Amino acid sequence: MRYRKVLWALLLCVTVIDPALPSASADEALVNGAKKEGNLLLYLSTNLADANATIQRFNQKYPFVRINLYRAENERLLNRILTEARAGKFEADVVLISSFEVRVLLQRELLQQYISPESRHYVEGFKDPKGFWTSVYSIPRVIGYNTSLVPANLAPTSYEDLLHPRWKGKILMSDSAFLWFTGFLNFRGEEKGRQYMKRLAAQMPGFQTGATLINQLVAAGEYPIGASDVYSHNVEAMKGKGAPIDWVRTAEPIVTGLKPIGLSSRARHPNAGKLFIDFTLSKEGQELIRSFSRIPDRDDVPSDPPYLKNGVKLFPASPAWGDNYSRYVKEFREIFQK
Repeated sequence: MRYRKVLWALLLCVTVIDPALPSASADEALVNGAKKEGNLLLYLSTNLADANATIQRFNQKYPFVRINLYRAENERLLNRILTEARAGKFEADVVLISSFEVRVLLQRELLQQYISPESRHYVEGFKDPKGFWTSVYSIPRVIGYNTSLVPANLAPTSYEDLLHPRWKGKILMSDSAFLWFTGFLNFRGEEKGRQYMKRLAAQMPGFQTGATLINQLVAAGEYPIGASDVYSHNVEAMKGKGAPIDWVRTAEPIVTGLKPIGLSSRARHPNAGKLFIDFTLSKEGQELIRSFSRIPDRDDVPSDPPYLKNGVKLFPASPAWGDNYSRYVKEFREIFQK
């Protein structure tokens, strides 16, 4: 009788184990499957140095996977995928691209569900609830300012502060700040967001192309304030080299671009693809991402410095915003006459 009670207790323990947690046999099956496949085709929009370093570290752990890489900027990569898909030649196993491009891939059914065991370390907004993608790193858009030209007591603390007459003609923005504009309207509400943007346009901001150039011009004193596509991690890197530049942590929303990774629906090497996704989302993989001066999205891997995400309210860009992307682009250009 006592033996039966112990047996039933053991069986009960087995049945309450969370089925979402990976088992050792499942991991082994994935590795064995990847060994049989032997190859992996990656389509990545991250920069080449980051991609190569990630591949090198992955191959140190899994030397039996031969990797082929195609790397391009987001728009070019998306165009290649769509062209290949129409021709029946899209054979990538893993895709890493930005938020709005992911929406297009989902609409064309070019990604498949894969819930990585590592995804439990990613909070809502940084992963797809249905398991089609998880974000590898964040790119927050913030207000930046030149610390030599803007006294601490006059530094903006909110977007409303940018509407002060003292900043008229002294704000630099990106001429293609579409994601920031879209996020702002989704955060504030479309009507209130448009009203704000019209007031900001009345401040007669200057425009340039590219976050790097905007940061450089603000640090050089060409403009005291930078908005829209100023990236907080780039500002920190410049500060570390002695540049007179800082960023605002309190202005909301901090619209945050994502870099989602997903498994292709046409993957010829799905086990190797899943293995690469798991590695990229793992603690080791995310610490590697941090070493690239990126902001890792895994919740137990702090950024460097930690305050890039700790204590900061990031507003992640949802791929769903892409449904109205062309309309937001048109409105941005109309309001700012771009």
